[in-house]
Amino acid sequence: MRPLALSAALLAALLVLPARAEDTAADEYARALDKENTDRDINGAMEIYKGIVKRHKDEEEIAAKAQYRIAECWEKLGVERDAREAYEALVRDFPSQTALVDKAKERLAAMGGKPVEKKPEDVVARKLETLKIDLDFTDSTLPDILDFVSEFALIPCVLDPAAEEAASKQLTFSVQDLALGNVLNLLAETSHTAFVNRNGILVWTTPARANDVKQLPRLEIGENAPDEDRKVARSIEAIRISLNLSETPLPEAMSFIREVTQLNVVLDQGLEGKKVSLKLDEACLRDVFELVGFLNKLDIRIQDGAVLLKAK
Repeated sequence: MRPLALSAALLAALLVLPARAEDTAADEYARALDKENTDRDINGAMEIYKGIVKRHKDEEEIAAKAQYRIAECWEKLGVERDAREAYEALVRDFPSQTALVDKAKERLAAMGGKPVEKKPEDVVARKLETLKIDLDFTDSTLPDILDFVSEFALIPCVLDPAAEEAASKQLTFSVQDLALGNVLNLLAETSHTAFVNRNGILVWTTPARANDVKQLPRLEIGENAPDEDRKVARSIEAIRISLNLSETPLPEAMSFIREVTQLNVVLDQGLEGKKVSLKLDEACLRDVFELVGFLNKLDIRIQDGAVLLKAK
């Protein structure tokens, strides 16, 4: 049965009550602040702030404040590109609000230099704490629910084949207006699984293997590694890649990575029957290789100028 789930856009709209006719811009702004800081509903607050900017642009002081809050909300969620665009809109559209314009310019200068660069795992941890979500699924599987959560929160989720038996069971799962982290903890409890935030990717596995995910070694080289291996190590750290693989044969998946990255990727004999399911957007290539190794119980190393995959 199809899950009774709303699209991310529709859900975001439903989470926010429309402004009442008698509400002033100040009333709406106060509601948005309360939603942002008390309810910790960042998405809901942003919808109200955006409404203020759209409907009350002639009230420049309050509209500019709302525009600034939009930018700060995006920063809280770790989405630097949208935060930058929101600050730029403030500078462009409200030049008379000099105090806020100066603050926006300071944040833009910081983004152009050092700060605001956050680790992926910190960005996801912040989303788990601040985002709120409603779910209503009937006779659905864990992958169905995770697909919706991933789309809503823009958090990649990867399912360990070791948890497939638990993940295949039908679930009825319904929650309302809860922090995303609490929702996922309840979902893990209900489905007898566990999840780990590893470098900004939620790896869903069995409770017994969760600690293995936390202790998964990094794909690194030794201090005395030859230059050709150092070059590969730098490449897999720098390259970002998007994948949409579902039960894809491992040789085919590695062939795609080889073609896109122009790196040497070598598979040992006997891996033809292995399959890969990964849906990731702009993921670090090193994380991809480490996950492929963990999910398929492979030994992955950098050797002789190539990434080598072998059965353990």
